[in-house]
This record gives sequence, C-alpha cells and structure tokens, in this order.
Amino acid sequence: MNNYKIKLKFALLLMVFSCIWSKAQNVNQPNILFLVVEDSSPYLFPAYGNKTIETPNLNYLAKNGVVFNNAFANGPQCSPARSSLISGSYATTYGNDWHRNSHIVPQQYFFPQYLREEGYFCVNAGKTDYNITKGVQKKYYPLVWDKMSGYLSKDKPNVSYNDADRKGKPFFAQFNNMTTHMSRITSVSIDNREPSRINPKDVVLPPHVPDIPEMRADYALHLDGVQDADKWVGFFIDDLKKRKLLENTIIFFFSDHGGCLPRGKAFPYETGFRSALIISAPEKWKHLLPALQGNKSDQIVEFADFGPTLLNVAGAKIPEHMQGKPFMGPNAQKREYAHCFRTNTGIHFDPSRAISDGDFHYIKFYTPYKVHGLKQSFQWGMPSQNAWDDLYHKGNCKPEHKSYYEPKTNEALFDSENDPWNMNNLADDPAYAEILINLRKQASKQIIETRDLGFFPKAVRDEFVSRGISLYEWVRTENYPLDELYNLVEKASLGKTLDKAVFIKYLKHERPEFRFWAASGLASMAYYGNLKTIPKELLKACDDQWNSVAATAAEALTLAGQPEKGISILIQQANKGNQLSLSSLEELGDLVVPFIDDIKYIAEHSTNKEIKFLSRGILINFGKLSMNKLFNSKTTNKFIKTQKKRIKGWAPTLPN
Repeated sequence: MNNYKIKLKFALLLMVFSCIWSKAQNVNQPNILFLVVEDSSPYLFPAYGNKTIETPNLNYLAKNGVVFNNAFANGPQCSPARSSLISGSYATTYGNDWHRNSHIVPQQYFFPQYLREEGYFCVNAGKTDYNITKGVQKKYYPLVWDKMSGYLSKDKPNVSYNDADRKGKPFFAQFNNMTTHMSRITSVSIDNREPSRINPKDVVLPPHVPDIPEMRADYALHLDGVQDADKWVGFFIDDLKKRKLLENTIIFFFSDHGGCLPRGKAFPYETGFRSALIISAPEKWKHLLPALQGNKSDQIVEFADFGPTLLNVAGAKIPEHMQGKPFMGPNAQKREYAHCFRTNTGIHFDPSRAISDGDFHYIKFYTPYKVHGLKQSFQWGMPSQNAWDDLYHKGNCKPEHKSYYEPKTNEALFDSENDPWNMNNLADDPAYAEILINLRKQASKQIIETRDLGFFPKAVRDEFVSRGISLYEWVRTENYPLDELYNLVEKASLGKTLDKAVFIKYLKHERPEFRFWAASGLASMAYYGNLKTIPKELLKACDDQWNSVAATAAEALTLAGQPEKGISILIQQANKGNQLSLSSLEELGDLVVPFIDDIKYIAEHSTNKEIKFLSRGILINFGKLSMNKLFNSKTTNKFIKTQKKRIKGWAPTLPN
C-alpha cells in the first residue's frame, strides 16, 4: 500500500512538473509576426538594390535579420501563393492552384491549427484568399484562428496580437497591406489619377518591359506604394517596442509574389515567382536565423516551407502530409530546388510548371500554342499593359518585347544570374543541355510525387464543388489514374506525330479532363505542323458538352489548316455562351480577320460580360476599336475609385 501511495505521489508530481514545463515552453516560444505586402518583386526594394526610394523601416529589419535572395512564391498570384503558404504544401496538391476559384479541402490544410495546439494565440488581421469555399471557412476557421477580421468577427478593427484573450500566450499574427497591390495602378489611363510622388523619369525600368511613358508612370506609382508600405511596417516596429514585445518577436516581412509590371504577376517567370523576404529576429532568437544578422542568404525557400518552419521554431512536430521543408530552427533543412506553378489568368487555362536551383530557372509549358498576352479584365486595367498591347498590335514593338504576345516554345531555360528578367531562352543551346535535362526531370518528378491536380480544367473542378466533394480526397478514394493523366499531358505538350493515335483514343475517354488534353495534344500537333489530316474524332469533339474540350478542339482544327471551319465553330460557341472560345479566338491572331464582323456582333449583342470584354479586346487588337473602349465607363470608374482608395488608405489599424 505504501508503495502504491509513493507511486501515486510520484505520478502526481510528474503531472505537475509536466504542466509547469509546458507553460515554461510557451513562455520561451517566440512571437511570430507576418507583415505581408502585395504584388511586389524584390527589385522594388532598396534591400535588393533599388536606389530610387528609401525604406528606413525595412532597412531596420534587414539590419536585425536576413534578406533572402532566393525566396519563391509557389504561385505567381495571390490565391495560389497563399494557398501554398497556409497549407505548408503545394496548392496543386489540393487542386487550389486556379486563381480565384474556391474548393473544398480537408482540415489538415491549415497550418496555424498546429501552432494553436502548441499554445499559440493565432490571429489573422489581414487577408485569407486561400481558394476555399465559404462552407469550408465556416467549418474550419474557428479551429484555425483565435481571432480574425472579416469572418465570424464583429470586432474587425480590434483584431490584435495583444488582445486580453491571449492571456500571455505567444502569438502568431498576420497583417496584410494593400498599398502595393495592382489595384493601386489600375486606373485604365494615367490621365485618371494624381501623379506619383516619384518622377517617372527618375525610375530605372527592368528590361523585360518596353520603355514607354505609361510603364514609367505605373512603376513610379508602385514605388510610391513601397514607401507607404515601409511606413506601415514602422507602425508595427514602434508598437512592438512600446509594448515591450519586440525583444521576443520574429518578424517575417514578405511580398505575396512578383510585381505588377506586365509579365510579372500571374506569369511563370522569375518576375512572377520571386518574392521579397526579410526575416528579423531579436537577440534572443537570432540563433534561429540561417545567416548572421545583417547578412543576405542565397538559401532557397518557398512559401510551402513557411508553415513547417513556424512549427519547427515553435518546437512542434511537422505533420507528415506537409510538403514544405523548415528553413529555420533546430531541424532546419536546405532544399535544392524551388518548385513553382502557374495555371491561369482570368479564364485562360495555360498551365506551366517551373523549377529553380538558384542559378537557373526552368519552365515547362503545357499549352505552347497559347500566348501569354491574352486580355483579362483586371490586369488590363493597368495603363502600362494597355500601352504595351497597342505598341505590339500596331507593329512598333522591339523584338525582345514581342514574345509575350506570341506562341511559346515547349520549354524554357534561363540563366538567373546573368538574365534575371528571363529574356534569353537557353533551352536549345547545347552548352546547357545537361542542366536542362536535370531540371526537366526534377519538374516532372515533382508533379508525380506531389500528386499534382493542376491539370483539371476549371469546369471539372467546379463540378466537384457543386457536388460537395473534395477533389483532393476524391482522387485518393477512387484510385484515380493520375499517372495516366500526367503521361497524356506530357505527350500533349510535345505534339509529336507518333502520338496522334493516342490523342484520338483519349478523345473518347469518359472523363472530360482526358478529352481536354487529347484535344490540346492535337492543337499542339497542329501548332508544330504535325497534324496533316483531320481526324473525324476531332470534328466530333467540337460539339463536346464540356466547353474547354469543344473550344480546344475547334482551335486545333483552325491551326491544322481549316480556319474557316474552325473559327466558324468558335464563333458559334461564343454565341452560345462559351467564354473559352474567345480565349482561342484572341490567340489565333490574323486568322480571325475574315470574321471581324462576327466578333463585332458578339461584342454588341452578347449578354455575357466576359464574352463582351474579350470580343472588344480582339476588335482593339485589329484597330476596330480604340483602347479606351476596352472597359465601359462603369468599370473604369470602379477602377479609379479603388485606385484612389489604395493610395489614401494605407495607414494600418493598429493592434489594441
């Protein structure tokens, strides 16, 4: 009996010690603050060499932290980039890579819930944008965040890392700043806005864009936004000092992806993927940094790494489903490659995959017959984008600036050190063959290992959402043949003559994504001049019930030498409401000239806003409308209103 009492007392003492130790661990965990800005490439910041502006508060962070030279957003737009960040995995794994398209995801998707389990008070006082349905938000956000603005909260101005509810817990808090967002620039015309504080003549434009007044004006206004963002960062530094929290807080300052200048945000080049990242740590936590304070690091990091890194810093176990690698803390790892993806701009489905080893940037294009410079109704609100369009379509573009509007090669390789703007494709240079082959292999391996769902057309994904089904879980429970789909996608991108029979076979497949890639394969064949005869199955596919299949089949027919028939079908599809047919018509260029009157009719009579917008864009390309007719006055006024809001409303709501 005495032995039993002794054992019982010992067990109780262990429990008490365990509780005390647990609390001690919480006390000794750092606070983590995310300060996130929008749409800003590293070249905009003085920490990365920009000499046009000054950013004293970011300089303070850099002095007390590390500037990362090789930080990559996995996606080049807000929602796929943030989806990768919040999940600690690649958004393609969950099918959340389509910008602005909500999906159903499992609870494991959100990394802050694991920080909460470690005693953290988790706050999102900024932006979510995680490509998830409202039903998922309602179900999981209360499990993920202690407090957040804009959802399940009536105290939006009061979301704070210093709330009384925190009760001494360490915090993870995210704040978001919109002053550098593309909507700061989208005024349609530079005549619609106040001039920037920076003289456009003083800016140094990157060479991947033409040197025209609108480009300089937009860039100057964007740099204004960077300076405003720096002031915003200063508010938080001062607030943390005042509350005596700075000495225990690690600050992550980063941009959500590349910058606003055309061929940056939304596109698969380093100008779209590279993110500015500065991580500042106080004396107590400087040992967690991957380099000495005040230094720069060439270590490769990507957004999928952020969640695992925070868990590692907090002393938590990293869940096995997370694909990112921790780059700070006791179990930090170094990665060889950054893996990136790009799926769409607007309605245009043009998937590509990219990989960087820090020295070279490789891109695999899966629909090479598509051009990048296809209009969509947000980015084309930038005066610089419209002016570049005019320059090209009027024949005044320099050779180095034409490729944006022309069909692509199957793959590209760029020397990141000597060509950071990705203008000189080395893919066909024998001297770089070994590098090309390795990066191509690694990109393909990444698709297979991460079970990439990014090759499903939007309507197919939407159909799963309408059924209340998670595509991520469905492919696993149904034992879906992803490897078979990947094999078809790869063949489709190459468009080889010997695969014609394969494409014809898959045009009859029961699944629409297989039929889409079969049609796309025939389009690639036609683009490369390898489709000498028109299969009857392709003609039949022009009537497919899935719009993506039908439009791609008609485009393949056009490229294969039957423009009259193919474009007539695309016109018919547009009149029936198939938006994707306009995507095909725009990229077919001069082939649509005989059908300009039909497109004019669509622009005037369609009740579909997207179809009207895209058809007006085609008319503008051929000089049948002026560029100022791309948007109606209501849309232009909305752009201007938002643009003024971005400039005037930059000051933050301070934590309580």
